[in-house]
Amino acid sequence: MRGKMKKEKYEGTLAYLMRSNETFILASTFLFLISLFAGYAFSGAIEPLLKPMMDEFRRSIAEGELKLSTVSIFFHNLQAALLIYGGGLLLGVFTALFLIINGLFIGFFASQAPLGDFIILTAPHGIFEIPGLIIAGAAGFRLASFTYHFFSDLFTETWYGSFMERLVHFFERNQDELQESIMLLGIGVLFLVVAAFVEANLTLGIYNYIKASI
Repeated sequence: MRGKMKKEKYEGTLAYLMRSNETFILASTFLFLISLFAGYAFSGAIEPLLKPMMDEFRRSIAEGELKLSTVSIFFHNLQAALLIYGGGLLLGVFTALFLIINGLFIGFFASQAPLGDFIILTAPHGIFEIPGLIIAGAAGFRLASFTYHFFSDLFTETWYGSFMERLVHFFERNQDELQESIMLLGIGVLFLVVAAFVEANLTLGIYNYIKASI
């Protein structure tokens, strides 16, 4: 979507934001979920690729770099979300790559434990964490769209004035896309805050309760 976004009834609302970025949300969801299932289904084949990541993850827990606290878990997930979002600066290539890597890792992780236990241990916070990462992916794709349109306009369209004036003009023309990408990222981060709180404070209790009831 180029230039000033069309002013519609739902502009500035969550409904408008989701509607105008539906394609990016669907693309992000598809990449993440397909990768997750592939990571689980083909865990044996991709083990040489992902086992070092698994070992590093376990080391960070063992050495206290990653703690079972809301703040620690949140900043760990925030790093992943920012990498996914920032990948949009390179036309979304790294956004897609980081989504795929995260999906593969979660799927591979699931294959390393009894599936029932994995679901019980991840579902309480996963219902927030996974949408948070997916929305961060959609934000990255919207950022990629902004980057493409900004530089395309800058170098292909005629505009009289200094180079700085050209920068300002074409930035203002496309800034709605940048704003939408930041808003999407903010929504994704809110999901990750909730996910971190649930994982740090509720997940183990829910797991123990369910296991004791079976």
